[in-house]
Amino acid sequence: MGLLDFFSRRGRQEDSPGNEARNDHYTFPHTVLREAAFGDPTECVTTLASADAADYVAKLFEEVVQACQEFDFPVTMTPDDLLIHKLRIGPFPCTLIEMPTPKFPTEVFFVALILTVDVTSREQQAPETSLRFITLEHGEIVDQQRDDIPTVLGEWMADESYVSHGAGPTPTIDEFVRRINELVASKRLT
Repeated sequence: MGLLDFFSRRGRQEDSPGNEARNDHYTFPHTVLREAAFGDPTECVTTLASADAADYVAKLFEEVVQACQEFDFPVTMTPDDLLIHKLRIGPFPCTLIEMPTPKFPTEVFFVALILTVDVTSREQQAPETSLRFITLEHGEIVDQQRDDIPTVLGEWMADESYVSHGAGPTPTIDEFVRRINELVASKRLT
């Protein structure tokens, strides 16, 4: 599904019931960043971890702004609102993007782009699918009396399918990293 397909299927934001994801907050991680990441995993992850990260994110974000303007949706965040963290998940390089605080279901707290190539091993050949694209999303609020925010741990695949890994952790970087370490160590998706 392309960016314009996504926007054309959605109604005007002011016509929504008030609990639908903001278009820019949904589109950047779930469509634009995902397409860039699976289009060239090594370039995306390494550029996001480099001194060129701000320019790269700004270029990607231009797609979101253009689509929002074309469909008359508000743009409520900027590339400067994103924080980029560089880390490892086991032997794998990972770029973690911290998004502005989500307000609605499917908006994202964090995105982890993990190159599943052990860069410490010279013998390993890069597999065809060498990226894990894992999100921690704002979940559906079922009990209005609870103070905690429900989260969902999800993963996009190279074939544009989405896998839910169920309830996610508390939306902190430490808890998200702990869960993706467990996920990557226990389950090798191909």
